[in-house]
Amino acid sequence: ELSSGINAEYGKKKKGPKVKIVNGEEDNSSQKCAMVCSGSTGRTSTDYQAYGNNVYVDVDMTECGFAKVPNVVISVEGSSHHWIALGTSSVYNTTPTTFRVYLHNQKATAAAGELNEEKYKWNIEWVAVGFTC
Repeated sequence: ELSSGINAEYGKKKKGPKVKIVNGEEDNSSQKCAMVCSGSTGRTSTDYQAYGNNVYVDVDMTECGFAKVPNVVISVEGSSHHWIALGTSSVYNTTPTTFRVYLHNQKATAAAGELNEEKYKWNIEWVAVGFTC
């Protein structure tokens, strides 16, 4: 079998779920309910909150319709200085509808509001895999 899920002998795709969740934060549901949902907080619309010398943002994924806590992977996208930020893959307090990200940038001393402006355009790109039932 090839890694694409195509049976090498017959050249046909195998039937079954398109997403398979092996394990997660909670017990698995039916694989029929497994889905992938992704999004971005937006280059100019991310609602960063000041947290000491750091910032945090709560990401809403209500539209995904998860029934259990999904597996979430994030990345910070932007136009400047995000390559030296800390916390760019750390996800906190995940629920079926939201998660939080804390960011610390050692070199850039931007205020929370400046991270959305032309100079930085930081935003959270995310992919969540979970169960909807």
